[in-house]
Amino acid sequence: MVMKTICLAIALLFLYSCKKDNETIEAAPESTEAPATVTAVSKPAVTTPTLIAEFLAKKKEVQRKLSSLSAEEANDLYDSYKKENDSIMRQLEHNEQNILEHYYEYYSDDRGNPKAAPDSIAKKEALLKSAGIEFWEIGEGMVEIRTVANFYLSQFKGHVTEDYEDFIALLAKDDENLYSADAGIAISFNAVGKRMLSWEKFISKHPYSKLTPQAIDFYRMYQYGFLLGEDNTPTIEVTDNSIYPENLKEFAAFIAANPSSPTTALIKIVTETKGTKDEITKAVAKEQDKLIAKLTADTTPDYR
Repeated sequence: MVMKTICLAIALLFLYSCKKDNETIEAAPESTEAPATVTAVSKPAVTTPTLIAEFLAKKKEVQRKLSSLSAEEANDLYDSYKKENDSIMRQLEHNEQNILEHYYEYYSDDRGNPKAAPDSIAKKEALLKSAGIEFWEIGEGMVEIRTVANFYLSQFKGHVTEDYEDFIALLAKDDENLYSADAGIAISFNAVGKRMLSWEKFISKHPYSKLTPQAIDFYRMYQYGFLLGEDNTPTIEVTDNSIYPENLKEFAAFIAANPSSPTTALIKIVTETKGTKDEITKAVAKEQDKLIAKLTADTTPDYR
Protein backbone atom coordinates (compact mmCIF):
# COMPACT_ATOMS: atom_id res chain seq x y z
CA MET A 1 0.00 0.00 0.00
CA VAL A 2 2.76 2.36 0.91
CA MET A 3 4.56 1.43 -2.29
CA LYS A 4 1.43 2.24 -4.35
CA THR A 5 1.11 5.60 -2.64
CA ILE A 6 4.74 6.42 -3.33
CA CYS A 7 4.39 5.42 -6.99
CA LEU A 8 1.26 7.51 -7.35
CA ALA A 9 2.98 10.54 -5.83
CA ILE A 10 5.95 10.13 -8.20
CA ALA A 11 3.58 9.86 -11.18
CA LEU A 12 1.69 13.00 -10.17
CA LEU A 13 4.95 14.87 -9.64
CA PHE A 14 6.14 13.79 -13.12
CA LEU A 15 2.89 14.92 -14.75
CA TYR A 16 2.99 18.29 -12.95
CA SER A 17 6.62 18.80 -14.03
CA CYS A 18 5.76 18.05 -17.68
CA LYS A 19 2.81 20.44 -17.58
CA LYS A 20 5.00 23.31 -16.26
CA ASP A 21 7.57 22.59 -18.96
CA ASN A 22 4.90 22.72 -21.64
CA GLU A 23 3.51 25.97 -20.25
CA THR A 24 6.97 27.47 -20.31
CA ILE A 25 7.54 26.38 -23.90
CA GLU A 26 4.18 27.74 -25.02
CA ALA A 27 4.77 31.07 -23.25
CA ALA A 28 8.27 31.51 -24.64
CA PRO A 29 7.35 33.14 -27.99
CA GLU A 30 5.29 35.76 -26.17
CA SER A 31 8.16 36.80 -23.93
CA THR A 32 10.87 36.81 -26.58
CA GLU A 33 8.94 39.09 -28.98
CA ALA A 34 8.23 41.85 -26.47
CA PRO A 35 11.75 43.39 -26.25
CA ALA A 36 11.90 43.73 -30.05
CA THR A 37 8.96 46.16 -30.01
CA VAL A 38 10.62 48.58 -27.58
CA THR A 39 14.17 48.50 -28.89
CA ALA A 40 15.07 51.75 -30.76
CA VAL A 41 18.29 52.93 -32.35
CA SER A 42 18.71 56.72 -32.16
CA LYS A 43 20.10 58.45 -35.23
CA PRO A 44 23.12 60.60 -34.41
CA ALA A 45 22.66 64.34 -35.05
CA VAL A 46 24.54 65.87 -37.98
CA THR A 47 26.86 68.58 -36.72
CA THR A 48 26.97 72.06 -38.22
CA PRO A 49 30.47 71.61 -39.74
CA THR A 50 29.29 68.39 -41.39
CA LEU A 51 26.17 70.10 -42.74
CA ILE A 52 28.27 72.95 -44.14
CA ALA A 53 30.64 70.47 -45.80
CA GLU A 54 27.67 68.67 -47.39
CA PHE A 55 26.17 72.01 -48.43
CA LEU A 56 29.40 73.09 -50.18
CA ALA A 57 29.83 69.69 -51.83
CA LYS A 58 26.30 69.93 -53.21
CA LYS A 59 26.99 73.42 -54.52
CA LYS A 60 30.02 72.13 -56.45
CA GLU A 61 27.97 69.28 -57.83
CA VAL A 62 25.25 71.68 -59.01
CA GLN A 63 27.79 73.93 -60.72
CA ARG A 64 29.25 70.92 -62.50
CA LYS A 65 25.84 69.69 -63.67
CA LEU A 66 24.65 73.07 -64.93
CA SER A 67 27.30 73.17 -67.64
CA SER A 68 25.69 70.22 -69.43
CA LEU A 69 21.97 70.68 -68.72
CA SER A 70 19.30 72.19 -70.94
CA ALA A 71 17.47 75.25 -69.59
CA GLU A 72 14.41 73.16 -68.70
CA GLU A 73 16.59 70.61 -66.88
CA ALA A 74 18.29 73.46 -65.03
CA ASN A 75 14.84 74.63 -63.91
CA ASP A 76 14.18 71.23 -62.36
CA LEU A 77 17.60 71.25 -60.73
CA TYR A 78 16.88 74.66 -59.19
CA ASP A 79 13.60 73.41 -57.75
CA SER A 80 15.14 70.32 -56.13
CA TYR A 81 18.31 72.14 -55.02
CA LYS A 82 16.31 74.94 -53.37
CA LYS A 83 14.17 72.39 -51.53
CA GLU A 84 17.22 70.48 -50.28
CA ASN A 85 18.93 73.66 -49.12
CA ASP A 86 15.82 74.87 -47.32
CA SER A 87 15.87 71.58 -45.40
CA ILE A 88 19.52 72.13 -44.50
CA MET A 89 18.70 75.63 -43.24
CA ARG A 90 16.10 74.14 -40.89
CA GLN A 91 18.65 71.57 -39.67
CA LEU A 92 21.16 74.35 -39.04
CA GLU A 93 18.54 76.30 -37.10
CA HIS A 94 17.95 73.21 -34.97
CA ASN A 95 21.69 72.87 -34.32
CA GLU A 96 22.18 76.56 -33.60
CA GLN A 97 19.03 77.11 -31.57
CA ASN A 98 21.06 78.55 -28.70
CA ILE A 99 22.55 81.28 -30.92
CA LEU A 100 19.18 82.12 -32.46
CA GLU A 101 17.49 82.39 -29.05
CA HIS A 102 20.25 84.52 -27.53
CA TYR A 103 21.38 86.33 -30.67
CA TYR A 104 20.78 89.84 -29.33
CA GLU A 105 22.53 89.03 -26.06
CA TYR A 106 25.61 87.97 -28.03
CA TYR A 107 25.61 90.90 -30.45
CA SER A 108 24.35 93.84 -28.35
CA ASP A 109 24.88 95.20 -24.84
CA ASP A 110 22.25 96.01 -22.23
CA ARG A 111 21.50 99.33 -23.94
CA GLY A 112 21.04 97.76 -27.34
CA ASN A 113 24.36 98.97 -28.74
CA PRO A 114 26.22 96.57 -31.07
CA LYS A 115 29.09 94.61 -29.55
CA ALA A 116 31.50 91.93 -30.67
CA ALA A 117 30.14 88.45 -30.19
CA PRO A 118 32.08 85.85 -28.15
CA ASP A 119 34.81 84.12 -30.12
CA SER A 120 32.94 80.81 -30.35
CA ILE A 121 29.87 82.57 -31.79
CA ALA A 122 31.94 84.68 -34.19
CA LYS A 123 33.67 81.54 -35.50
CA LYS A 124 30.31 79.85 -36.09
CA GLU A 125 29.06 82.92 -37.99
CA ALA A 126 32.27 82.96 -40.08
CA LEU A 127 31.75 79.28 -40.93
CA LEU A 128 28.24 80.02 -42.20
CA LYS A 129 29.40 83.05 -44.18
CA SER A 130 32.11 81.00 -45.88
CA ALA A 131 29.31 78.92 -47.42
CA GLY A 132 27.04 81.83 -48.36
CA ILE A 133 24.77 81.44 -45.32
CA GLU A 134 23.84 84.09 -42.78
CA PHE A 135 21.88 84.91 -39.66
CA TRP A 136 18.85 86.96 -40.73
CA GLU A 137 16.88 89.13 -38.28
CA ILE A 138 13.15 88.91 -39.02
CA GLY A 139 11.73 91.12 -36.26
CA GLU A 140 10.11 90.64 -32.86
CA GLY A 141 13.43 89.40 -31.50
CA MET A 142 13.52 86.47 -33.91
CA VAL A 143 16.45 85.36 -36.07
CA GLU A 144 16.62 82.67 -38.72
CA ILE A 145 19.32 81.11 -40.89
CA ARG A 146 19.15 81.53 -44.67
CA THR A 147 21.27 81.64 -47.81
CA VAL A 148 22.46 85.13 -48.79
CA ALA A 149 20.21 87.14 -51.12
CA ASN A 150 22.01 86.44 -54.44
CA PHE A 151 22.96 82.83 -53.65
CA TYR A 152 20.81 81.21 -56.35
CA LEU A 153 21.03 84.00 -58.92
CA SER A 154 24.83 83.79 -58.95
CA GLN A 155 24.62 80.08 -59.77
CA PHE A 156 21.63 79.80 -62.11
CA LYS A 157 21.81 83.03 -64.11
CA GLY A 158 22.27 82.14 -67.78
CA HIS A 159 21.38 78.49 -67.24
CA VAL A 160 17.59 78.47 -66.66
CA THR A 161 14.66 79.59 -68.81
CA GLU A 162 13.74 83.27 -68.92
CA ASP A 163 10.82 82.99 -66.48
CA TYR A 164 12.99 81.20 -63.92
CA GLU A 165 15.81 83.69 -64.27
CA ASP A 166 13.42 86.63 -63.89
CA PHE A 167 11.83 84.98 -60.84
CA ILE A 168 15.16 84.20 -59.16
CA ALA A 169 16.40 87.74 -59.87
CA LEU A 170 13.29 89.29 -58.29
CA LEU A 171 13.66 87.11 -55.20
CA ALA A 172 17.32 88.10 -54.90
CA LYS A 173 16.43 91.79 -55.14
CA ASP A 174 13.61 91.53 -52.59
CA ASP A 175 15.77 89.56 -50.16
CA GLU A 176 18.33 92.36 -49.94
CA ASN A 177 16.12 94.15 -47.40
CA LEU A 178 13.61 92.83 -44.89
CA TYR A 179 10.07 93.69 -46.00
CA SER A 180 8.08 93.44 -42.78
CA ALA A 181 8.80 93.17 -39.06
CA ASP A 182 6.94 93.79 -35.81
CA ALA A 183 3.59 94.17 -37.63
CA GLY A 184 4.97 97.00 -39.74
CA ILE A 185 6.50 97.51 -43.17
CA ALA A 186 10.28 97.86 -42.82
CA ILE A 187 10.93 99.61 -46.17
CA SER A 188 9.49 102.79 -47.68
CA PHE A 189 6.09 102.75 -49.40
CA ASN A 190 7.88 103.84 -52.56
CA ALA A 191 10.03 100.69 -52.35
CA VAL A 192 6.92 98.57 -51.72
CA GLY A 193 5.36 100.05 -54.86
CA LYS A 194 8.45 99.15 -56.89
CA ARG A 195 8.38 95.55 -55.65
CA MET A 196 4.68 95.31 -56.43
CA LEU A 197 5.17 96.66 -59.94
CA SER A 198 8.05 94.24 -60.60
CA TRP A 199 5.90 91.23 -59.72
CA GLU A 200 3.00 92.71 -61.69
CA LYS A 201 5.20 92.84 -64.76
CA PHE A 202 6.47 89.29 -64.15
CA ILE A 203 2.91 87.93 -64.06
CA SER A 204 2.02 89.75 -67.25
CA LYS A 205 5.22 88.64 -68.99
CA HIS A 206 4.99 85.00 -67.84
CA PRO A 207 1.26 84.33 -67.31
CA TYR A 208 1.60 80.55 -67.77
CA SER A 209 4.88 79.95 -65.98
CA LYS A 210 5.08 77.22 -63.36
CA LEU A 211 6.25 79.99 -61.03
CA THR A 212 3.36 82.40 -61.67
CA PRO A 213 1.22 81.19 -58.72
CA GLN A 214 4.10 82.03 -56.38
CA ALA A 215 4.58 85.36 -58.13
CA ILE A 216 0.89 86.16 -57.60
CA ASP A 217 1.29 85.51 -53.87
CA PHE A 218 4.18 88.00 -53.70
CA TYR A 219 2.20 90.46 -55.82
CA ARG A 220 -0.83 90.28 -53.52
CA MET A 221 1.33 90.77 -50.44
CA TYR A 222 3.07 93.87 -51.80
CA GLN A 223 -0.15 95.23 -53.28
CA TYR A 224 -1.97 95.01 -49.96
CA GLY A 225 1.06 96.54 -48.24
CA PHE A 226 1.22 99.44 -50.69
CA LEU A 227 -2.51 100.14 -50.57
CA LEU A 228 -3.38 99.39 -46.94
CA GLY A 229 -0.11 99.10 -45.02
CA GLU A 230 0.15 96.97 -41.89
CA ASP A 231 -0.99 97.42 -38.28
CA ASN A 232 2.00 99.55 -37.25
CA THR A 233 2.42 101.25 -40.65
CA PRO A 234 -1.14 101.91 -41.88
CA THR A 235 -2.10 104.01 -44.89
CA ILE A 236 -5.52 104.85 -43.45
CA GLU A 237 -6.15 106.89 -40.28
CA VAL A 238 -8.40 104.84 -38.01
CA THR A 239 -10.15 107.80 -36.37
CA ASP A 240 -11.61 109.33 -39.53
CA ASN A 241 -10.70 106.78 -42.27
CA SER A 242 -8.67 109.38 -44.15
CA ILE A 243 -5.59 108.49 -46.21
CA TYR A 244 -2.31 109.77 -44.79
CA PRO A 245 -0.84 112.61 -46.91
CA GLU A 246 2.41 110.73 -47.59
CA ASN A 247 0.46 107.76 -48.93
CA LEU A 248 -1.75 109.97 -51.09
CA LYS A 249 1.45 111.39 -52.54
CA GLU A 250 2.77 107.87 -53.30
CA PHE A 251 -0.56 106.89 -54.88
CA ALA A 252 -0.58 109.95 -57.12
CA ALA A 253 3.00 109.35 -58.23
CA PHE A 254 2.26 105.70 -59.00
CA ILE A 255 -0.84 106.54 -61.07
CA ALA A 256 1.06 109.16 -63.05
CA ALA A 257 3.89 106.73 -63.83
CA ASN A 258 1.73 103.62 -64.41
CA PRO A 259 -1.73 104.63 -65.70
CA SER A 260 -2.46 101.20 -67.23
CA SER A 261 -1.38 99.18 -64.20
CA PRO A 262 -4.15 97.14 -62.53
CA THR A 263 -3.01 98.65 -59.24
CA THR A 264 -4.10 102.09 -60.46
CA ALA A 265 -7.72 100.90 -60.41
CA LEU A 266 -7.26 99.59 -56.87
CA ILE A 267 -5.74 102.88 -55.74
CA LYS A 268 -8.91 104.62 -56.90
CA ILE A 269 -11.00 102.19 -54.84
CA VAL A 270 -8.92 103.00 -51.75
CA THR A 271 -9.11 106.76 -52.23
CA GLU A 272 -12.73 106.96 -53.36
CA THR A 273 -14.49 104.34 -51.21
CA LYS A 274 -16.33 105.90 -48.29
CA GLY A 275 -16.20 103.68 -45.23
CA THR A 276 -13.99 102.03 -42.64
CA LYS A 277 -10.67 100.36 -43.36
CA ASP A 278 -12.38 96.95 -43.20
CA GLU A 279 -14.91 98.05 -45.81
CA ILE A 280 -12.17 99.43 -48.03
CA THR A 281 -10.16 96.20 -47.63
CA LYS A 282 -13.18 94.12 -48.69
CA ALA A 283 -13.73 96.35 -51.73
CA VAL A 284 -10.07 95.95 -52.73
CA ALA A 285 -10.17 92.15 -52.27
CA LYS A 286 -13.34 91.86 -54.36
CA GLU A 287 -11.74 93.66 -57.30
CA GLN A 288 -8.23 92.23 -56.95
CA ASP A 289 -9.03 88.73 -58.24
CA LYS A 290 -10.69 90.16 -61.34
CA LEU A 291 -7.70 92.37 -62.12
CA ILE A 292 -5.17 89.55 -61.60
CA ALA A 293 -7.18 87.31 -63.95
CA LYS A 294 -7.15 90.09 -66.53
CA LEU A 295 -3.44 90.62 -65.99
CA THR A 296 -2.60 86.98 -66.72
CA ALA A 297 -4.75 87.09 -69.86
CA ASP A 298 -3.15 90.25 -71.19
CA THR A 299 0.45 89.54 -72.19
CA THR A 300 1.19 92.95 -73.67
CA PRO A 301 0.29 95.65 -71.12
CA ASP A 302 1.24 99.24 -71.90
CA TYR A 303 3.64 100.12 -69.10
CA ARG A 304 4.83 103.67 -69.51
